[in-house]
Amino acid sequence: MIRNDVATVITALRAKVRRMLKHPLASNSVWLATSQYIATGVGVLNSIVAARLLGPANYGTVALVMAYPTLLWSFVGIKSVSVTTRYIADFRATGQNEKLRGIVKLGYGLDFFVSVVAFVLVGATSWWVARSIYGMAHLSWLMVGYAASFPFFSLSATSWAILSSRQRFRWLAGLQILQKVITFIITLSLLVAGFGAPGVILGITLGRIITGLTRMGAATYALSRDEVGPWWSASINNVAPLRKELTAFFGWNYLVVTLSGLIEQVPLMLLGRLRSPEEAGFYRLATSLVTVGSYMESSLGKVTYPILSARWGAGERESIKGTLKRWTLQGGLLAGALMLLAIPFLPIVVPIAFGSGYSPMIPSAQVMMVGAAVSSVFFWLNSFYYSSGRINLWAKAYGLYTSFIIGLGWLVIQRWGFFGLAGLVVVGKVLFTLGMVILTYKVTRDLE
Repeated sequence: MIRNDVATVITALRAKVRRMLKHPLASNSVWLATSQYIATGVGVLNSIVAARLLGPANYGTVALVMAYPTLLWSFVGIKSVSVTTRYIADFRATGQNEKLRGIVKLGYGLDFFVSVVAFVLVGATSWWVARSIYGMAHLSWLMVGYAASFPFFSLSATSWAILSSRQRFRWLAGLQILQKVITFIITLSLLVAGFGAPGVILGITLGRIITGLTRMGAATYALSRDEVGPWWSASINNVAPLRKELTAFFGWNYLVVTLSGLIEQVPLMLLGRLRSPEEAGFYRLATSLVTVGSYMESSLGKVTYPILSARWGAGERESIKGTLKRWTLQGGLLAGALMLLAIPFLPIVVPIAFGSGYSPMIPSAQVMMVGAAVSSVFFWLNSFYYSSGRINLWAKAYGLYTSFIIGLGWLVIQRWGFFGLAGLVVVGKVLFTLGMVILTYKVTRDLE
């Protein structure tokens, strides 16, 4: 009898798992996550080669070179993908192709413009940062070289919005792998040729240029296959009635992008200034490992965003509350558990992959994984606030989160270095995530 009951339970679980995997949310997320892990495998191989050939100090120098241009871009960038995805999904669901083409042209145009502005600003100020902040004046030309990729890589954002909104997740998966493979081949060639740290920067730069152009080509082809028409011939006046709404959305999104740039780059720069390039390299590598572990979360979020946006645009808002609960229980808990299961393997993987010189960063990376696991449970959080138009709430809360990390970071880094910063980041991440989850209940009540 017991044996029969166990068999029945196992059969039921298998059937449930099959149903879950056949669901578009699961299958699309698996495509994206799998491609990210494959791409990450190539990226990690690239990092291993660079870390071993350069050593911790030079590897940290590479991180410092990219930190300032990236930070500056976050100040002028608008991260249009978060805005354009919402409206492209909305216009696609309601069959408004002229508005769709208009928002695509607006997205490409704005991204390209701000990327050129960022490049010019890096060229004008990098000499001062390299000399006065880092104390390494020779890094300025490398910063300018890296920033040269901005105008080309800016084409990726709206291209991603087009492909994800049209459910071309297999295309996106292939493009993610292609980006890492191209970057690895170029970087490895330059390292073998003896170019050192400048070779790594140049390899990454060329990889980003090729990525931007390739994604735009794929997105343009997807629109032509769907008979939407060429986006470049569209009139931006098609979305003129939404000018006020778009201005507010882009404004709040700009604030979020700026804050996210601050919270990603300022702690790294402070470590390089107050401690050493080596600790900055540790932090960069640790955040990269956490990012790898969070790929399932990011993939689920990217798939759910156009889904929520389409439902919101079509007026199907009453079912969202139940959907979020179901996503949390069926996908979020699994994603969080997988993150926690990865923690014990870091002491084994890091020394083998990167060398014993990177062993001091392991405890901090393990701590940071805990914060990422909590965030993974609620993978839909960012997508919900953007698709529902409550981006103002997200931006204000993110501002408090950023102030907490940077405000205390200066003191924490001076006293406890990289390990103290890792603990601070985790505490801030958990408090921010749980606070936004609680606020979600209020927002969903307003839908009833």
